[in-house]
Parts: sequence; structure tokens; C-alpha cells
Amino acid sequence: MQFTNIITNTLIILITALGIAFFMWALTKRRSTLAALTLAQHRHNRSHLHTPMQIVPRYHMIPATRDAIVDSMNDGMVIVDEQKRIVDINPAARRILQRPTVEIVGSHLGQVWPDLAQSFQTAATNPQNRVQIIHSGPYFYEITVTPFFDDLATQRGHMLSLRDVTERKKKEEMRDDMTRTMVHDLRDPISNSLFALEMLRTSLAGDDASEARQLLDLTFANTVKTLQMVDKILEIGRLESGEMPLSLTAVSLPDLVDNLLKAQTPRAAAKQLQLVNDLPTSMPLVWADAGLLERILKNLVDNSIKFTPNGGEVRVTAVHAPHSESNEPTLLISVTDTGPGIPVELMPQIFTRFVTGSHIESGSGLGLAFCKMALLAHGQNIWANNEPNAGATFTFSMPTTSASA
Repeated sequence: MQFTNIITNTLIILITALGIAFFMWALTKRRSTLAALTLAQHRHNRSHLHTPMQIVPRYHMIPATRDAIVDSMNDGMVIVDEQKRIVDINPAARRILQRPTVEIVGSHLGQVWPDLAQSFQTAATNPQNRVQIIHSGPYFYEITVTPFFDDLATQRGHMLSLRDVTERKKKEEMRDDMTRTMVHDLRDPISNSLFALEMLRTSLAGDDASEARQLLDLTFANTVKTLQMVDKILEIGRLESGEMPLSLTAVSLPDLVDNLLKAQTPRAAAKQLQLVNDLPTSMPLVWADAGLLERILKNLVDNSIKFTPNGGEVRVTAVHAPHSESNEPTLLISVTDTGPGIPVELMPQIFTRFVTGSHIESGSGLGLAFCKMALLAHGQNIWANNEPNAGATFTFSMPTTSASA
């Protein structure tokens, strides 16, 4: 009996030891990924909340606690390695994908969710696009991409945070629809006023020097500007909603720029500005909507002329470069001036509607927003580089005809 008790106790001790060993092995197995996930989430939070790193303890939570926190999050979390393979997800991400873990973990991100893979590529190649909005069925998700590192500070991949912003996007769409409706309704009374003013100007045609005629001319000019502003708002809305179809053709960029600069010569001459077409005549044709491309360049050249002081220069250049995402043949077209440059505080919002500076020449804040939306409709982008007190450069990409083929 005593021998039997000894054997029984020994077996209990062995089983307990094996259980503890297995539990410790399971925790250790996930420690590396969980530590990276926690650090990546911490960096993500710190970028939004501006919390100093030393305030948030990095490794004070045991792995099981971290696991429970990540599993209970409402935001989906997807971890991808350097080859864009999914190495871990949390339950919220599984609910979003509506697929079992065995079909997700180990698969390439592009196979599981192509739209997410495209947004990830955009954010990973350009830090300014770290936050993306993607449309998936009836839902909208805000995607935040954050690199994660191991304990030796070596990057091991990226963490993708997926936040459901469907309700917010619906409210924004309702607001935009209401705004477009109101702006559209403004167009008729403004057009009628413009017609009446034109009739009055005709009746005073022989009295150009009178005060009444001067006030009438000023009112007419301001009404024309107001109508142009209304038209720009409506066009931006159509571009955003995809209601303005593109008519893509092969366009000779040197010829387009040459004609555009000739049309701007009187404005430039009034300020003794040099307008320079620095495009080689041997450039490939670009694949674009010719009308929209001309208006993009006109807006950029108009801005440069407006903000460049007397005696300055506005130059249009272009260089060959592969597209940052597709690697297809692309031209980077730039408009550079010798003006005061863009105020630093405006740089992050320079392409947002109605954002204007304090400069006396500042307009409605719609021209650059139109450029941005017109280029997005082409699948292209635009950005600004600033040289304080030495001018600004606006650059946008445009595919060549070989890329379109």
C-alpha cells in the first residue's frame, strides 16, 4: 500500500510538472509576437496621443494579460511580416474578414483582402499616407499602418489597425450631398444676376468713366468670380463621387504647356515675370484627360504668378520616374516659382478645400483642392515642396502612353 501511494504521488508530481512546463512553453511561444504587437500598438497610440514613451511601461503586463487585451479590442489588428504574409490577427479582424483563422494566418495579405493590401502598400511607401480609408461592401474602415520591431529594434513587419468608421462616413456623405445641393441651387440666382448686370453694362456702354459704370464693372467681376467658385465646388463634388467621367487621350505635354504659358503672358508681363517651359520636345505623350490636365496646370501656374513678386520666375519641368506603386512609366511634372514659399502651418492642409493663407493674394482655397481631386481621378497624386523665402514647387505624376498600353 505504501509503495502504491509513493507511485501515485510521483505520478501526480510528474503530471503537474508537465502541465506547468506546457503552460510556460505556450506563453513563451507567443511572447515575441505579443511583445511586438504591444510595442507597435504603443507607438500607434503615442503618435495619436503624443504620450511620452517613458510614461507608458513597455513590458509591465504579462503575456496572458496582453493577449486578453488585444483579443477584446473592437479594432481589428492584423500583423504582417516583411513578405506581407499574415502572421497573427485578433478576433475583431477575424469578424471583419468573416473567415476562420486557418484560412488567414500564413496567407499573403493580397490574397485575403486585396483592397487592404493596396492601402497597406500606399501607406508603407509614403509615411504621409499612414492612415487610409477603404470601402469594403457596405462598410468603411480606417486603416492605420505601423511598423513593429523586436527586442533588438529590428523591424519584423507591420501592424495594421482596422477601425470601423461606417457611421462617420455616412454622415460625411449626407453632409456633402446637402452641400452640393445647396451650392447647385445657388447657381441659378447667381447666373440670373450676372445676366442682369451684363444688360446694365450694355446700357452704359458709352459712359465708361462714370462712377456708376465703375461700380457696375466691379460688381460684375465679383459675380463672375462667385459663379466660378460655385462651379469649382460642384466639379470637386463630381470628381469625389466619380460622377465626372474621364476622356483619356494621348496628350503632348510640351505643346499644352507652351499654349498655356502664352495665354498667361499678359499677367506675367504686368509683374515682369519670366515664364519658362523647360520641357524637352522629345518627351513621351501622357495618358490623360486633356481638359482636366490643362486646368490642373493652369491652376498651378496661376498660383505661382499670383504669389511670385515682381521680377521673379515661374518654371514648368518634368522628369521620368516609375510610379511609386505600380512601377509603370510615369512623368513627374513640376511647377516652380521664386515666391515666398508656403507657410509651414499650411503645408499639411494645402490641398484641402477652403484652406487659404493670410497673403493678400490668397484666393478661395478651391484651386489646389480641384487639382488633388482631378489627379486622384487619374489614379495619380500631387504634393508640394517648400523652400522658405525661396519659392514653392508643386509636383504631380501622370502616366505616359506606354504605361497605359
